[in-house]
Amino acid sequence: MIPKTMKALRLVQYSSQYKLEDIPVPSIGDNELLVKVGAAGFCHTDYQVYKGEYKSPTPMTPSHEPVGTIVAVGANAPPVWKTGQRIGLLNFRHGCNSCIGCEVSRDPLRPLEPDIRFCENKDMAGIRADGGFAEYVVADPATSVHLPDGLSFEQAAPLMCAGATVWTGLDEASVKPDLPIGVVGIGGLGCLALQFAAALGHPVVAIDNRAEGLQVAQEVPEHLRPGGVIDYNAPEATREVISFAGGGGLAGILVCTDSIEATEWSLKVLRPHGVCVPFGLPEEGFKFSAFDIVFKTLVIRGSLLANQRLVSDMMQLVADKGVQSHVQTMSLEEGTNLPDRYMNPHLKGRLVVTM
Repeated sequence: MIPKTMKALRLVQYSSQYKLEDIPVPSIGDNELLVKVGAAGFCHTDYQVYKGEYKSPTPMTPSHEPVGTIVAVGANAPPVWKTGQRIGLLNFRHGCNSCIGCEVSRDPLRPLEPDIRFCENKDMAGIRADGGFAEYVVADPATSVHLPDGLSFEQAAPLMCAGATVWTGLDEASVKPDLPIGVVGIGGLGCLALQFAAALGHPVVAIDNRAEGLQVAQEVPEHLRPGGVIDYNAPEATREVISFAGGGGLAGILVCTDSIEATEWSLKVLRPHGVCVPFGLPEEGFKFSAFDIVFKTLVIRGSLLANQRLVSDMMQLVADKGVQSHVQTMSLEEGTNLPDRYMNPHLKGRLVVTM
């Protein structure tokens, strides 16, 4: 039986500690799902929301990385969705199907379906509307995916943003499987990016400036471990990366940090025609050397969170290859200071709230 109220972590005021409150369990529309949350992750975007950078409404329930179990299905939801199923929820919900973003942006493999990622009127869980740091959350069937059997909620939660982000970045980079890829920043995103790239057949090098990040790179499952682990602060870091890659440098690099300096540096370890996919969103914007871009004919590729099809493909690879997130878990009651925990320079991996 679904209760009338639930516990939730709430952002009441920007830059102030979350509050644990009792709020009503949300009702669902005819084409929505109600999910009992099993786990939800904390993302860098959640920190930006906390700081007020997205001008999100308050009070609001943060987190756009929830996973859980369907407990109610709207009357017009597609019949593939049933109570008792374990699912994950992507950030974007409720596409309008009528704006210019919906009209011009469609998944090439599903051309009849608008790509909700680019909808101008979409709802964004944990950013513009209540998200997953609660006992229940509303899901949109169009941006939900089934979880593989045996994948725990705490392992699945980071996949719904961190995983979905770097998986799409690899897809956008379109680097041939036998060519080398680098990952800069081995935190919640980078830990997964290393494993995805290795699982797809790339020689992989991990790059970080923190002992914790370098350690995480060496702790991923052995069969998905990077071939090289390099300290960004080392005097010969650039030479070491290029030497590892051969052929004049890396064919692709994923930058999983908002460091402007590290993002600019990433171009220096790319070979001609190499591809850089930066995931950070620094308020000041990026800075790149014109000489690096022009004289090596480099590509800097934007990449957004995955859509439903891409995440379904990612989930299959996770199940087949044994990809694992590095997580630190806590209860709702322990999560009131999540933003402070996130900013701890010694943090390893992803912070995940479990219910």
